[in-house]
Amino acid sequence: MEHNQAFAPRPVATLCAVTSTLAGPTSSGALGDEAPAADHRVLTGTDLLAGGAVLAVALLAWASLVLAHLGVHSLAGAVGLGLAMLGVVGVLAVLASRRHRVRVAADPAGIVVAVLCAAVAAALTFPGFSYGVTDKDPGGYVAHAVEIAHSGDYTFTDPLLADRLPNGQPLDVQLASPGARFPGVWIKDAPTGKIVPQFYHLWPALLATAYDVGGYDGIRFAVPLMGVLAVLLLVALLRRLGDAVAGPTAGLVAAGAGGLLLATNMLQVWQARYPTTEVLAEALYLASLLGIVIALQTGWRPAAGLAGLFVGIGWLNRADALLLVLLSVGVGAALLATRRWDSRATWYAAGLAVVVPHAVLQAYDLARFYTLGNNVPTLSTVVAVTVGLFAAALVCRLLLRRPIAWLLGLLEHRSTQVVAGLVVLVGATGLMALGFLRARLFGADYFLYNGASVRSYDEQILTRLAWFFTVPGFVLMLLGLAVVAVRRWSGAVWAVVVPSLLLFAVYAYTAKNSTRLLWWTRRYVPTVLPGILVLVALALAFAFVWRFRGRAVLRVPSVLALVALVAVFLSQSWPLRAHDEWKGSLEISQQIADLSGHARGVYLWEYQPCCNGTTQLFATPVWLAHGELSVLLPLAVENRTPIVKEYAAHFTGEPLFIVAGKSGLPAGLDPASVTQVAHITAALPMWDESDTERPSKARRVPVELRVWRVNGT
Repeated sequence: MEHNQAFAPRPVATLCAVTSTLAGPTSSGALGDEAPAADHRVLTGTDLLAGGAVLAVALLAWASLVLAHLGVHSLAGAVGLGLAMLGVVGVLAVLASRRHRVRVAADPAGIVVAVLCAAVAAALTFPGFSYGVTDKDPGGYVAHAVEIAHSGDYTFTDPLLADRLPNGQPLDVQLASPGARFPGVWIKDAPTGKIVPQFYHLWPALLATAYDVGGYDGIRFAVPLMGVLAVLLLVALLRRLGDAVAGPTAGLVAAGAGGLLLATNMLQVWQARYPTTEVLAEALYLASLLGIVIALQTGWRPAAGLAGLFVGIGWLNRADALLLVLLSVGVGAALLATRRWDSRATWYAAGLAVVVPHAVLQAYDLARFYTLGNNVPTLSTVVAVTVGLFAAALVCRLLLRRPIAWLLGLLEHRSTQVVAGLVVLVGATGLMALGFLRARLFGADYFLYNGASVRSYDEQILTRLAWFFTVPGFVLMLLGLAVVAVRRWSGAVWAVVVPSLLLFAVYAYTAKNSTRLLWWTRRYVPTVLPGILVLVALALAFAFVWRFRGRAVLRVPSVLALVALVAVFLSQSWPLRAHDEWKGSLEISQQIADLSGHARGVYLWEYQPCCNGTTQLFATPVWLAHGELSVLLPLAVENRTPIVKEYAAHFTGEPLFIVAGKSGLPAGLDPASVTQVAHITAALPMWDESDTERPSKARRVPVELRVWRVNGT
């Protein structure tokens, strides 16, 4: 392979986590022994399998979102634009590789491990849940996805808000909450009836493309596909990290251990079947880390560009992905200050910059209400932080050249690395202990949830996570950190470990969401879950190859530890294999919508403030996914009959329905004015929710709804 020394990894501060010599220990010495590093400067078949798959999906998702934001989404358009994007990436990669070539190695062992781990993940997750209700965000994503597939636009017009009575006055529309027709269905502009569902729109746009391919089955298969991609990426990443830490055998062991642990962990299995954004965010995060590691180890600049691209697309997916963008800004400023900015950093910045304008447009314009509602920093704050960091970097570069050079030289010394590594290890161990002892040290913690002060359980975050990782798993995580921190440093390894540790600390401080499990755990899946498993896998791999006086004394214990963890993970996740969250809900929505025949129906729903009621579950899907109109009956009983008459007079030629739960016809309506046309009963499966223990089984939620047709409509 041709390799220009100007692009070889160079040492810099630990916080930058982007360079260092790649010397790694062999499996034949005690802790601290060194041996020549393996040649990492190749692209492997495992890299290409995982990276190529996620690149295709990420570009398809971005293409779907571009078209949805332009109001012209279609399957042909999304596929065509995605292929065009992929072609541009391919051309740039080929052009860049002419000067700095990389050798491609088949890596059959790595591919076999990756495929086997992916097969385990697929067996536990395919197909995804039949989620057709809007009790939580996932149902909103599905309903919005189907609406995008039908209309081609991420936004749509609500006729109930846009229409006018003969006197020019708007219709009287009962809102679920200020500014929202129903939960998650937010009003962008009331006079025109413009609706923009809350959340960022990348995930529903991708699901819309999946729906175009195979209807609801397309959505059900697209969700676990993201989980399989995440497993492939973790295997490819650990194949390289384990190799850098302790040689090729350790790389293969780390890849297999990490892949199996991720594929079987209950949090992963749940999220890989649950149609929400976390598992796509996880895949994009791991893809960006893999790109950075490849760029550091091989000097191949397109890998850095793709890493930046994945971070940018991740910001289109979730609001909190801005943390990764700001972390990138911080690392870039550090590279500039230390005079370590090279063409790989330029490629990374370019890949990120390609997506940032679209991400900024969505975050601060198209989905502005959602951004502000989630306390995301304002655009002016983000710009100020970026400009401030790079200005400070320039000052340091000009005025502190010698002190910085001295510090970087100091970090190359083995003794400095050992001391600094011990500081990191002790700090992480202390924070871990503090996390487990927060409840005893600081008492109960509370936060505002739905207007009420409730127990947040922030002080029990690590205790709750230990239900899914186990306490021995956390111990192995710290041992993995010890392997990374105390051995001779590898910039590629630190580039993965540092952001994982920082994000773990951020998310372990506060959950900032509902206390209910498993819903509570979703916050930790995109970055914390793979970050923990990376360190656990490195600990197991190092123990597997470590020798004392020529004997692999920890090989059997490491295998037993892996088997024990996988057994615990499987005991938690295997029951999910037979579970299908809200199975039957899609059919109920269809049954309600079919009552209108070929005409568009107008459905007036009984107001139900809580919990898993008819309106909460089905009003939004009947509207967005089936093209009917849904509206709440007024809260005031005396206003209900006038509203029904107003709607019946306005929507002439369209059937008008009243929908309520098991309590019967809502008060204030004349039974003689309506005719019951449907009585639907069902018991839908839903996984248990709990604030005090790990949910381990499903229950049946009774659903009963009655539908009346207003006479004369």
